[in-house]
Amino acid sequence: MTSRRSVLMGLMATGLLSGCGAFPRIGGSQSESPSDSAGDEFRHSNEDIRPRVAEITSLAVEDVTGGAIVLATALPTTQGWFRPELVNDAPDGKPVDGVLSYSFRAVPPRETRRQSTQQSRVLTAALFVSDARLAGVRTIQVNGVLNSRSVQP
Repeated sequence: MTSRRSVLMGLMATGLLSGCGAFPRIGGSQSESPSDSAGDEFRHSNEDIRPRVAEITSLAVEDVTGGAIVLATALPTTQGWFRPELVNDAPDGKPVDGVLSYSFRAVPPRETRRQSTQQSRVLTAALFVSDARLAGVRTIQVNGVLNSRSVQP
């Protein structure tokens, strides 16, 4: 009887302390909503300071309701690049002479990494472009350091 009471008291104390935040909750999950400033640490004023990835290996545009999804695959020079993103090249985000141009940018590794295999270095980035933005666009272009690829929407 005494051992049952002490176990019960221990469970109650643990429950009370976990409610106060002293212990992590078991079995529950916490979700975090992304901040509007996600990625701002890589921007200096309106300019993105992440370098462009070396080579664009593929580019596709998939029609969806309300616009299109631009899907680009790139190959950096070494392993360890992360947070890939297609960044509009025009300061106002508008097409120039019917060309909507993006740079494929990512964060390079902090330490020197080996080159390794091509499969271990592949990065993919996607971007939704609305029908309103696509109005008057003849070509969508994605730029890397060594090459660029373009496709017609």
